Amino acid sequence: MTAYSNLVRRIPKGPVDVVGDVHGEMDALRDLLGHLGYDLIGRHTEGRRLVFVGDLIDRGPDSPGVVRWVRRMMDEAGALAVLGNHEINLLRGLDKGFDNAWFFRNSPPAVRAEMIELLTGLPLVLERDDLRVAHANWHDDSVDLARNANCPIELFEEHDALIDEFLRMNPPPDPVEAGLLKQNHNPVKRITSGPEQRAGAGKPTEGERVHQQRETWWDSYTGPLCVVGHYWRMQDPDKPSSNHLFDDTRPHALLGKGHVMCVDYSVGKRYLERQRNGPDFKGPFHLRLGALRLPERTLIFDNGTTAPLG
Repeated sequence: MTAYSNLVRRIPKGPVDVVGDVHGEMDALRDLLGHLGYDLIGRHTEGRRLVFVGDLIDRGPDSPGVVRWVRRMMDEAGALAVLGNHEINLLRGLDKGFDNAWFFRNSPPAVRAEMIELLTGLPLVLERDDLRVAHANWHDDSVDLARNANCPIELFEEHDALIDEFLRMNPPPDPVEAGLLKQNHNPVKRITSGPEQRAGAGKPTEGERVHQQRETWWDSYTGPLCVVGHYWRMQDPDKPSSNHLFDDTRPHALLGKGHVMCVDYSVGKRYLERQRNGPDFKGPFHLRLGALRLPERTLIFDNGTTAPLG
C-alpha cells in the first residue's frame, strides 16, 4: 500500500471538479462555483468535491479573500488544494514585484502572518488510481522525494543546497546549464513550475527567462490522467505571445498522448483587461477561470459556458 506524506495526499473516490489557477480573482471564483453548483462553503448536493491546482494568489484584486475562502471550503466541505509556484514564492519570502506586491507592500503584518499560516501545510501533489493533480508537472522521481518529506520549503532548500554543492564541484559550461540544473533537479521547483530547456531560436515564451523555456513534458507522459495549471492556456487577444506549448486552435484538447490536461485559462491576466478598460471594469472578460468536471470530462467556465474535452 502506498504511504502518503503531508506533501503527497490522497484524493477520495467520487466526482470532482478541478479548478484552474485563481490568482486572486474572487469574483471569477464565485461565478464559477455558482455554475458548478456549489454553495458558499463548498458543498454540492451531488456530493462532488472541489480540487484546486494551486496559484490561488497574486495578480488579481483579492488574494487574501481567495485563500481564506478556499481554506474554509477545505475545512468545512473537504475541498483539496495543492501548492503552486506563487505560493512557494510567498512561503520562501521572495518579493516578486508586481505579482505579490499585495503581500509584501500592501498587507499589514497580521494579514501576512495569516496568509503564511493558511498556506502552510498544503501538499505538493494529490493522487488516486485514476487521477493525479500537480500545479505544473508530475515527475515520478520528484514525487517520490516528496513522499518522504513533510515541509515543502525544507525540501526545496535541501535540494537547492545539494545542487549548489554539485555545481561547485562540477562547474557548468555556462550559466544557462546551472539554471537548468537548479530548475529541473529540485523536486519542489520541478513539481510547481515544471521542467525547462534551453530556449530555441527566436523569442522565448513571454514571461520566461531569456535563455530558458518551458518543456512540453506531457509529450512523453503515459500515467493516469494528470491535471495541471500554470501554463497560460488562453492568451490575451490584445497582447498575444509566442506560446510554443499549445495548439491554439484546440483550446480544450488533452495534451501530449492524451494523459495530461491543463486547466489554466489565464484568469490571472485579467489585470491586463482592467488596465485597458479601467479598474472598475466588470467584463465581459476574454480570459477565463475554468474547471474540469470528472468523470464527465467537461470543462465549465466562470461565464457559464461549457466544452467537452477534445
